[in-house]
Amino acid sequence: MTLPFMDIFKDWATEYDNFVSGQDPEYKDVFMNYEFMIEQAVKHAQGAVVEFGPGTGNLTRYLLNKGLNVRAIEPSAEMAEIGEQKTGITFERGDFLSFDPQMTDTFISSFAFHHLTDIEKDIALGKYAELLNEDGRVIILDTVFNSQEEKDEIIAYYKEREFNNLVEDLNREYYPLKETMAAMATRNGFDYEATQLNRFAHLQILKKKTVKKPFDLIGNTPLVEITAFPLNEGNRIFAKLENHNLGGSVKDRLGFNIITKAMARGDIKNGLVVEATAGNTGIGLALVCQKFDLKLRVYVPEKFSVEKQSIMRALGAEIINTPTEKGMLFAREEALKYANETGAFFTNQFESADNPSSYEGLANEIIADVGRVDMIVAGAGSGGTFTGLAHYFKDAHKVIVEPEGSILAGGESGSHRTEGIGVEAWPTFLSKDLIDAVETISDVDAFTKVSELAKLEGLMQGSSSGAALQAALNQQQHFTHQNIVVIFPDASDRYLSKEIFNIKGE
Repeated sequence: MTLPFMDIFKDWATEYDNFVSGQDPEYKDVFMNYEFMIEQAVKHAQGAVVEFGPGTGNLTRYLLNKGLNVRAIEPSAEMAEIGEQKTGITFERGDFLSFDPQMTDTFISSFAFHHLTDIEKDIALGKYAELLNEDGRVIILDTVFNSQEEKDEIIAYYKEREFNNLVEDLNREYYPLKETMAAMATRNGFDYEATQLNRFAHLQILKKKTVKKPFDLIGNTPLVEITAFPLNEGNRIFAKLENHNLGGSVKDRLGFNIITKAMARGDIKNGLVVEATAGNTGIGLALVCQKFDLKLRVYVPEKFSVEKQSIMRALGAEIINTPTEKGMLFAREEALKYANETGAFFTNQFESADNPSSYEGLANEIIADVGRVDMIVAGAGSGGTFTGLAHYFKDAHKVIVEPEGSILAGGESGSHRTEGIGVEAWPTFLSKDLIDAVETISDVDAFTKVSELAKLEGLMQGSSSGAALQAALNQQQHFTHQNIVVIFPDASDRYLSKEIFNIKGE
C-alpha cells in the first residue's frame, strides 16, 4: 500500500463511520444502502475468511456474527485501533499484497480494493487464486464504473455540485472499469459476476474456476425435445440422453451408487466385486471399481455386444461369458456361485434396493429441466431405472418398456435383438402398483426408431432408446397436452457389431 494512502487513512479513521452512515452529504451516494450492501457481501462468504482493509470493523462484525473464522488484515494502525475495539479481535498488520499467505476459502474487502493500481489488482488476484481452496471465492464490494463515459459523467455531475472532496477521490484513486475487473478475473482463473447496488458500488463475486474431473461426468446429462414425429395436440416429448454419462449409459449412476453405498456399509470385504450383466451395468461398475482399486468379475451371456465387453475389459474387468441359450438367469447363478466361493461382493442389481435409489439425481434433473412431468417412459432391464423414477413421479402416467421376449406383460421369455432391456423373471423391487402401462415393442419397431432418430434428429441412440421412443409415441396417442419424458439409456456406437442400423437384421 502506497504511503499517500496511509496518510489518507489517518485522516479517515475517525470520520469513516460518519461517511458510511450518510452524515457527510458528499459521500452519501457512495455509501447509499451501506448496511444492505454489507449484508449482501456477507451472504457469499464461507469457511475460513481473510478480510483486507477491514478499517473500523463494520464488515468484520457481520462476518463474525455469521460464525465465520476471520483474519482481518489492516495497514492503518489508526483504523485497526477502532476496528479492534468494535469487533473484539486482533487485526493483523498488512495489506492486499503483504500478508501471511495461508490457504483459505474467502478473500473479502469493502470499499478498499480501489487503493491498488490495476497492475497491483492483477497481481493480488493471481496471488489469491493460488491460496483459495476448491470452491473458493473473492468478494469485492467497491466502486466500479460500467464505462469510461459513465465515470466522466459522474465526476462532472459531482463537480458541478462542488463536491470537491469526492471529485478529488474519484480522480486520485484507482476505481476500475467493470470490463477491466472482468478481464483480470478471467486471466487469473475466476468466473466474474458483478451486481450494482447503488450508483457507485458493485458487489463483485469472483469464483475460482474448477476443472471437471472424470467422475463429475456422471449425471447432469442433457435433455432435448424430440420434434420430428407427429404428436397429438399439445403433446411434447423430451428425451434424457444418458449416453452422455462418463461410461456412456444410464447405468453409470447405478455403478457409482451401488459401490459407494456397499463400501460405506463395509460390504466389500476383500476387494472383489462380481455381477451378471448385458454390459452397461458392467461398464458402470468397472469405472467405479477402477477408481477404488477393486477387482471386478462380470458374467455376460455371450450373445451381447462385443463393444460393451471390450469396454469392460479396457476398464479392467474380467469377463466370463456364459452360454446364450441359458440366458441371464444362469449368468446370475454363476455370479452368485463365485461370490459364495470367494467372498466377493455380489452387487446383485436385479434385487438390490441400491439399484432404484441410484436414480434420485436423474429424477431431480428431469424436474429441473422440464418442470411438470405428465408421463414418464423408461425401459426395464433390471427395472431399477423405472422403479426409481416411478417413486418420484407418482402423479405421472408411468410407462414401462420391454422387448418382445420379455415377461412383464405376461408373454413368454425368449430371445430378442434389443439389448439392455427385457427380463426373464419379475424384478423383486419392481412393484406392479407403480406401473400404469406396459409397452412391449418388437425388435423391428425399436430398430426402426433408432434409424429414424439418426436420420431425423441426428441422435445416435441404442436399441432400448428406440424401443422407449416407440412406446412414448404409442402412449401419447391416448392423451393431449402432455409433457412426456423418455429415458434414452445409451448410444448406438456400442451396437455396431449387432447391425443396429439393419432394421430387420437380415
